[in-house]
Amino acid sequence: METTAKLEYGVLEVEIHAFDEEDYQKEVLDLIQFIEDNQDSLDELSGVSDTAEINQSKSEVKSLEEFGESNQTETEIETIDQEEESGPLADIASELRISEHKLDNFVYVDPQEEDFPVLYIDEMGDIGNRKTDRQRISSLILLYVWHECYDVERIKSSSLKDALELSDVSSSGMGNMYQGEGDRYFDRRGRGPSATVSLTPPGKRQARKLLKRFTQDDKSE
Repeated sequence: METTAKLEYGVLEVEIHAFDEEDYQKEVLDLIQFIEDNQDSLDELSGVSDTAEINQSKSEVKSLEEFGESNQTETEIETIDQEEESGPLADIASELRISEHKLDNFVYVDPQEEDFPVLYIDEMGDIGNRKTDRQRISSLILLYVWHECYDVERIKSSSLKDALELSDVSSSGMGNMYQGEGDRYFDRRGRGPSATVSLTPPGKRQARKLLKRFTQDDKSE
């Protein structure tokens, strides 16, 4: 009867075929002797193979870890962005690529869109000394916020007047702010109680410039 034995030692793989027990035992003993005589060489070959296998394994693990860290980083950034842009000023902050937190420092917007927007003038820094300049700058920002956050294009002039007063900006003689360069920024329609005002395209651009300027000048952070 034929007997078959398979022996693996590192990179060495041997099969022994014998027809009787004596031949089988002799083959095994010869193989053991061969391994003992050449153990250093076999161990060296085995070590190279193992090292290559280990290095490859480590490389693959590292790549997977880097991939996971990359995905995690992107997820964390996306989460942070979502958190930072969760307030009523999120659309403006996103459009202007500025921090919503900085906008919060000097602009108030009612999340329920019931109260007028309000400016914290003391937090804005220099908005001019002349009453007309203060009215014009404040009105540009208020109307822009009304449009972007309340989705209202035209505002009653009386409402703008009230928003200026709430922002601690005098509204007396505010008709003067529409003169000169103000004529490019504001689109007025109607008279008396029915009068309305909105921003022209140049007015919206100017409002964005002002918002960027005030957030850059903000020293609160």
